[in-house]
Amino acid sequence: MVRCLTLAVVLLLWPAADAMAGAWLRQTGTAFVELSGQVTEPDEYGFYGLDAGLYAEYGVNERLTLGVDAGHDMLRVSKALVFMRLPLWRETRKVKLAMEFAVGQVGEQTALRPGLSVGRGFRLWSRDGWLNADGRVVLAGGTRTLQTDLTFGLSISDRAKVILQLQAGQPEAGTGYAKFTPSFVYQTKPGTHLEIGVMQPLAGDDRRGLSLDIWRTF
Repeated sequence: MVRCLTLAVVLLLWPAADAMAGAWLRQTGTAFVELSGQVTEPDEYGFYGLDAGLYAEYGVNERLTLGVDAGHDMLRVSKALVFMRLPLWRETRKVKLAMEFAVGQVGEQTALRPGLSVGRGFRLWSRDGWLNADGRVVLAGGTRTLQTDLTFGLSISDRAKVILQLQAGQPEAGTGYAKFTPSFVYQTKPGTHLEIGVMQPLAGDDRRGLSLDIWRTF
């Protein structure tokens, strides 16, 4: 059921979608770092879920962005990947298209994570916004997991943004998931943003959660 829903959403929204991180390359010589933390409701044993993450990228030149995507839960490193992002056509086009290739570790397995992102910015009520679609395949331990993120973002003022995101995934063996993760982003000072969000499950894992992220650009 989740597999069908995920694929249907991707096929329907992919042509019009856009990725603020995925389809746009980082400007040459600039860097972006995001520190994230999430807490979810207790499971059937009464244990809260706690996760921390680090995401960073650097613009090497106009056709190459390098980065790191890492995460850690209460027990172990959940992922540690390095990636490269390349555009698939000229950056002057309104619709952006980029491919990404990551290698590293997911769980205790060596992993590869190819991905594709497509996107387009827009203006709504005289404000800048974006749509986002990232599709990835995680290959680890002889199995594959499909992942999709669909995002709508809009600047509501010079210092604030709202982001609505749908996340879905389907492992080759196991239960798929889908969750809605709206958030509010506020610029605390030039180059620094604070993001506060909630996680509402739609399928699979039924635990709600809260997230707190810090963005920093250099």
